[in-house]
Amino acid sequence: MRPPAVTVAAATLLAVAALPTYAAPSPPAEESAPSSTGLIVWTNRAADGRERLMIADADGTGDRVLTHPGKDQFDLDPQFSPNGEWIAYEHDTSESASVRLVRPDGTQDHRLAAPCEDPCVVVGTPTWLSNHRLAVVRVLGPFDANDNAAEALLWTIRTDGTGLRRLSPESAAGKYEDTYVHAARDGSYLVFMRIRLSDGATALFRVDSNGSHLQRITPWGWGIEINDVSTAASGPSEDLVVFEAYGRGDPDATFVDLGTVPATCGTPKACRNAIVWLTDNAASGRRNANPHWSPDGRNLVFTDRENIDTEDVEIWTMRFGTDQRRQISDTPRFDYRPDWGKG
Repeated sequence: MRPPAVTVAAATLLAVAALPTYAAPSPPAEESAPSSTGLIVWTNRAADGRERLMIADADGTGDRVLTHPGKDQFDLDPQFSPNGEWIAYEHDTSESASVRLVRPDGTQDHRLAAPCEDPCVVVGTPTWLSNHRLAVVRVLGPFDANDNAAEALLWTIRTDGTGLRRLSPESAAGKYEDTYVHAARDGSYLVFMRIRLSDGATALFRVDSNGSHLQRITPWGWGIEINDVSTAASGPSEDLVVFEAYGRGDPDATFVDLGTVPATCGTPKACRNAIVWLTDNAASGRRNANPHWSPDGRNLVFTDRENIDTEDVEIWTMRFGTDQRRQISDTPRFDYRPDWGKG
């Protein structure tokens, strides 16, 4: 389930002028710096091509290797549990993919005992719905001539491998693929990315936690992938979904922008009108991507890449609504798919 190279590239916020302005008053300078509380985990591509997880304090210090994959193996999509006690991630080899759990100190690294018997092929792309339940993508065969699986949809499972149950409706199989689901602060709704198999277009959807009131909140075809829902209890980021958009839907464009949309926006038209772009990279070709909120929902972690031709991708944090940023990683190779946990 390792994504193609175009989806793992990322980029720093381009310009102060591109940041949105909110009605909330600006905090004092000493309060506007990105938070230094918690831990940040991400995937780093080593010199020999393998991809391991790195972890650091949120102030950018204490970076260290978290996982130790073998040759031609890849650890990606790390996600902190809400309480920060576990990190779930996808482990890929040339033969398979699986979900693993590891403590932030690197101990107790083990495979999630997720049932996957024929026609199930792999289980991957974990996200957390609670401290004890994960959402995963189960891929079921057979595959058609376009390499689309018979089903690649969302299921939930407890961290001990029990309680597997369907999250995406079975009727979506063969029409859509669902992934990257995140829960609201109070658990009342979920936001996820849906791929339309007829044309490969993507969009974000909101659905109540009981499966009702499915609502599209971004347009189809804007190249939207990684997303996250703010857990802020109040303020300008409350119920705000942050996302990346490849070329804003232009298949020939190489830039990537970050945007936000309120999960409470209502109709597709109202949601489209409520989208705010945090970056404007069309002219420069810069690539800002892989956004996630801090545990308090008031800061962002994301990736920065100068353009599609450079291999140097770095992790940055930012206080939402300000121009205050902090660099977290500094290797000359790919650093991508970060997440921010309580630690």
